[in-house]
Amino acid sequence: MRPAHLAAGFPAFVIASLALGLAPPLAAQNDSGLSSGSGSGTGTGRSAGVFPPPGTRSPLRGPGRGGAVAPFREDSGRRRGAPYGPGINVQFPDDPILAPFLSLEERDASGRKTAMRITPEMIETAKQMTEAGERGRILLQITRGAILGNQLTTANKAIVEAAAAADEERNPLIHDQLIISIVTTAGLLSDALLREAKPQGAFFADDARNEAIASARIAPDVAIRLARLEWRRSIYMAARIKSATYRSEYLERAIENMANGSATIALEYAKLTEGADPAKKQPNEKQDEYKKQADEILLEAVEAAQQIERPIWKNQALERIAVAAGQSDQYDRATEIAAGIENAEARARALVLVAESQARQNQNDAATQSYNLVGQAVSSIQQNGLRGVLTGILIDSLISTGRFEDARASLVLYPSDSERFVAMGAIAESQGVRRMATEARAWIDHDVPAEYRSTLYRRLSNGRLRAISEDRAREFQGRDLDETR
Repeated sequence: MRPAHLAAGFPAFVIASLALGLAPPLAAQNDSGLSSGSGSGTGTGRSAGVFPPPGTRSPLRGPGRGGAVAPFREDSGRRRGAPYGPGINVQFPDDPILAPFLSLEERDASGRKTAMRITPEMIETAKQMTEAGERGRILLQITRGAILGNQLTTANKAIVEAAAAADEERNPLIHDQLIISIVTTAGLLSDALLREAKPQGAFFADDARNEAIASARIAPDVAIRLARLEWRRSIYMAARIKSATYRSEYLERAIENMANGSATIALEYAKLTEGADPAKKQPNEKQDEYKKQADEILLEAVEAAQQIERPIWKNQALERIAVAAGQSDQYDRATEIAAGIENAEARARALVLVAESQARQNQNDAATQSYNLVGQAVSSIQQNGLRGVLTGILIDSLISTGRFEDARASLVLYPSDSERFVAMGAIAESQGVRRMATEARAWIDHDVPAEYRSTLYRRLSNGRLRAISEDRAREFQGRDLDETR
């Protein structure tokens, strides 16, 4: 027999009171606030942000900010006799009450909110924690707070201590979690170092004010040295992850951050102007030094990638390095790295992106060489499905860079006629868009089988109509702009 609903046993007045919210609230914890985790009183989540009672203070706070944490009283906070839940009066290491620097703000003597500054005393206090896992966690929080506060040298000191704490942790799960957080935070720190120290133009006409701004920033050479130190720390720590899968993944992430940093140095350090005159470039010897450092970082990243055990992550790391080198105009190194990837699929993907970068920068001879290497890599793949996909990627890249003759020559790489027919239609339509109808007709008339020609003529016409529509849209946009002037 189906049991009756529990509400059936309550009087109607009680049910109405509950529906209208007239019942008094129940208390499951003391006045420190409810947990925001899996349930009230479980203590599994972060603090709900309720301020502590007057007179309490964190053991990590400085002197003169209140007394010790008040002990819990059995009769405090009890309302209507509701029992206390587990986790009552518990404070956790990520609680702003315990670690005030997490909120990144504090109050001065007048009660106004001011920006929180990370102090060396915070690091020293955190180092006194006996449990390695919690010590590393707090030190990482200090590091992130210092990064947000632009205290980058302080962040460097904190992450050094966090790495030492992670090495001392004996629990494998906590050990790996700490190292993963260290790799991520070290990447944030290296990005911040390069961002804050890159050469910039003059902000003011007054030279004295420009010099004051420059003196307050980290010197570019120091920032690059510290960033390289963080990349090496990330790779060293990632190699110590106990899980083989996570070890490979986070080695790849550290190497990708390193490759992106090399691109930043090559693009934003070696090429940015210096001083108020935009025509005044960096001294040639300084540009050469930055380019040399960017190249050294790429080689160091390639060497680190050889430590990766899982082939998929190793190939992806090398691919990222090659692409970053191509995007930052380090073309010779990009082609060399991409061509050295053992896996044909990863090698083809990397070379395609490098070739596109070369073609868009009018490095036509180098792009031709890279595209030839792509063709060789694709042709070496035995699986028909994968070869068809990679051939499509190659032909799309050739079409996007206007290399239609090379795209037509690459059609032979397709394993089936149906895939070849679809690609031929894409080539014809793209030539129509680029107003190359005469060349497209000559190709269709002489090289295309007769049964395909009508469809390709239609695709060519579609491309020409698209070009007309784009021209008309530009005309209307130009007319609107003229009318609004």
